[in-house]
Amino acid sequence: MKARAVGYIRVSTENQVEEGLSLDIQREAITSYCNKQKYELLRIYEDPGVSGATLDRPALLSLLESAKANEFDIVVIYQLDRLARDLYTQLFIEKELEVAEVELYSVCEPDINRNDPMTVALRQMKGVFAQYEKEMIRLRLTAGRLKKFRDGGYAGGSPALGYTPRREGRAHSKLEVDKEEAKVVRYIKKLRRQGLSLREIALRLTEEGIPTKRGGEWYPATIRYILMNPLYKGKIRYDKTVGDGKQSSIGIR
Repeated sequence: MKARAVGYIRVSTENQVEEGLSLDIQREAITSYCNKQKYELLRIYEDPGVSGATLDRPALLSLLESAKANEFDIVVIYQLDRLARDLYTQLFIEKELEVAEVELYSVCEPDINRNDPMTVALRQMKGVFAQYEKEMIRLRLTAGRLKKFRDGGYAGGSPALGYTPRREGRAHSKLEVDKEEAKVVRYIKKLRRQGLSLREIALRLTEEGIPTKRGGEWYPATIRYILMNPLYKGKIRYDKTVGDGKQSSIGIR
């Protein structure tokens, strides 16, 4: 009887850029590994665009629940940092699998499931180095965003209503006016000048079927954020600091 196996693959945005370990590469490697070992590969759990430093991953949580229900015997990963990039997270997942009597195998680290003192120590050291690498990536991203901010450019994050990011090279570095969204911002300003309250403006926009930036509901807090956002006055904000931006004005003050 073949051993029942599942795979787990993950990428975060920075990992895709830094390492090129796409979901497809991991998926193909795990499938090939299971075929060679003659495991019955039941499914592959996928967490795209999720940090390896958190346990709040839909596919991972589903995998752990299925492990507790004895739905498989083996979890196969591409390499250990796909499972976790934080030592505490790594050890927690390993313990959960151990309690469920599920073995963990890695395509790139064939001895990862051994429990002799040396292997356990090396496995934990890999977790420490993965955590260190994650922090270094975060610092590099922060430094890059800070430079963009100081240059008046787009430092990342979700763009405000009325603007869309423009890609220059491999990164978004400047905001451009979205003409249709800009009309909504001007309309909000107009309603406020007419004396409508934040709640009344939110109700008006909802009644008129005007969409929010992400298609959700209008709330007074959303209106307040738009009215107070320095972006519309030619400013930019990053990490609670406000500076001069180089984005075009949408014609409101």
